[in-house]
Amino acid sequence: MTFNPQLSVVATSRNDNHGGNLLARMQLFIDGFAEQAGRYGLPVELIVVEWNPPPDRPPLGEALRWRPGEMFQAQVTTVPAGIHDALPNSARLPMYQMIAKNAGIRRARGPYVLATNIDILLSDELFDYLKAGLEPNTMYRVDRLDVVAPLDLSVLPSPAAVRAIRPIREHGIGGMRYPDEAPAALPRRTWRDLGRLPTAALDRLVLPRLHTSGCGDFTLTSREVWESLRGYPEWPIFSWHIDGVVLYQAYAAGVAMVNLPPPMVALHLEHSQGSGWTPEGSSALFHRLDQSGVPYLSTAEYRKLARKLVREGRQSQPVNGPDWGLAGRDLVTTHPSGRVAP
Repeated sequence: MTFNPQLSVVATSRNDNHGGNLLARMQLFIDGFAEQAGRYGLPVELIVVEWNPPPDRPPLGEALRWRPGEMFQAQVTTVPAGIHDALPNSARLPMYQMIAKNAGIRRARGPYVLATNIDILLSDELFDYLKAGLEPNTMYRVDRLDVVAPLDLSVLPSPAAVRAIRPIREHGIGGMRYPDEAPAALPRRTWRDLGRLPTAALDRLVLPRLHTSGCGDFTLTSREVWESLRGYPEWPIFSWHIDGVVLYQAYAAGVAMVNLPPPMVALHLEHSQGSGWTPEGSSALFHRLDQSGVPYLSTAEYRKLARKLVREGRQSQPVNGPDWGLAGRDLVTTHPSGRVAP
C-alpha cells in the first residue's frame, strides 16, 4: 500500500550524544510525532538525516525505537563521512545542520515540510491545526517553550507528560522571556530619534518583525516554497543565524509570514549548556567556537544580509545553486524495518 504523507518532518542528528541524553531526547521526538499522527489521523513522514555517523557507535536506525504505523512512517537518510570530509571546516565541525536539513527537505514527499530539531514536541493544539489549517505560499512560525524533562529515568516520560511540564523559558516574536517575568515595555520612538539609534535598534524599526526567535525548531512551509528558496543557505559554518536568514528570504520573495498564537507551540527539551544556544550557556558556546576556530555568521553580518534581502525584495536571488540539498548525491535511505529504500 502506497503511503502518501500530508506532512514531511525533517531533522538531523548523529549518535554522538551532543547536548546530553541525545537518544532519550530523540526517542521522545519520534514517539511524539508517531503518537499524534495516529491520534489525529494526519499521515506524517519523518525524515532524519544522519550526518557523518560516528564509526564507533550504532547508527540511529538501530539505536532508537521506531514506531511505524498507518499514519506514520520514518526513514533515516545517511550522509557519509566522505561527503562531510570534503567540505571546508569539516575537521572542526562534525555536522552541517542546515545542509543536512536541506538534504531531507529536497527528498521530502509531503506537500508541506516542517524543518525542526530532534528534541522538539508539538502541542496538541498545533498538531490539530496542521491537519487542516495550512495554506500554500505561507511560512508558519510558533513560539517555543523550553522544558526540563526527566531524561535520566529508566523509563522515559510520555510525550503527553512532557507537554504538561511548566516551561522555564518562552521564545516569542519579541524574543526570550521567563514565564514569571512581566513583558518589557518598548520605549516610544519618534522619527527624529532614528538618527541617534544604534544599528541594532534601528534594524528593529526598519526590518520586518519576523519571528526569528527559536526559528530553527519550527519552520513550516510548502514544498514549493522550499524549492523556490532552495532551502537554507549552505554555508560550511556553524548554524548560528542561518535559520533566520531563510525567513528573510521568504519575506523578500513575497511569501506570507504567519505566526500561530499559543497554545499552538513547540516544546523544546532542554540540553546541556554550551552545546547549543541558551542564555545561560551562550558564553560557553561562543568561547568553544572561537577557541576551535569554527566560523559563524555574526549578528552584524546577519542584520546586514537581512537588510539586503528586504531591500532587494522579489529581485533577490536564492543563495544556493540548483544542486542544493545534495541533489546529485546518491544517499542511502533506510526505513525503520531496516529495508533500504530504492
